[in-house]
Amino acid sequence: MRLRVGLTTLAAAGVLLGTSAAPALAQPADLTPEAMARHLAEVGTWRFWTRDMGENGPVCTEVWRFDADGAATFESGEERVTKRWRTAESDGDRWLYTTAITTNGKPDCMGSTSDPAEFPREETGFVVLFFNNGNAVLCDPPGTIEGPDGKPARVWTDEGCWGRLAPLKQG
Repeated sequence: MRLRVGLTTLAAAGVLLGTSAAPALAQPADLTPEAMARHLAEVGTWRFWTRDMGENGPVCTEVWRFDADGAATFESGEERVTKRWRTAESDGDRWLYTTAITTNGKPDCMGSTSDPAEFPREETGFVVLFFNNGNAVLCDPPGTIEGPDGKPARVWTDEGCWGRLAPLKQG
């Protein structure tokens, strides 16, 4: 009896130690830009795919890697782009800004090539909307229309969101 209780206790402890309190890939409970940056870097490797679909699925998929020091690598087709990245908040939206530093000049997922002499490039940004499952939608900022009360209302449209981001499971 004593052995069985000891084994049960040991097994339970192993389950508790091996299981996190929240799914590691889920959206952070804290949605500040700092928390989003930590989350992107903790997950590390993400799969990006376009909203536009072709006959065999998304017209483009990429692998994005984020390091905690603000360095990133985006892999698109044969192209490898090194970037700097940062997060910010504006009007309640979480933004991801990237600056392309270098490219290998090979074809990206759409078959286009970039001239390495044209790097570094200007910083660009987009809004990131996380879901509870850890995936995110990448969008342009929402438009504004006059609401029924005569006040400005923000409107998100499907057309304004052009890609998705999901944790890339390793192993």
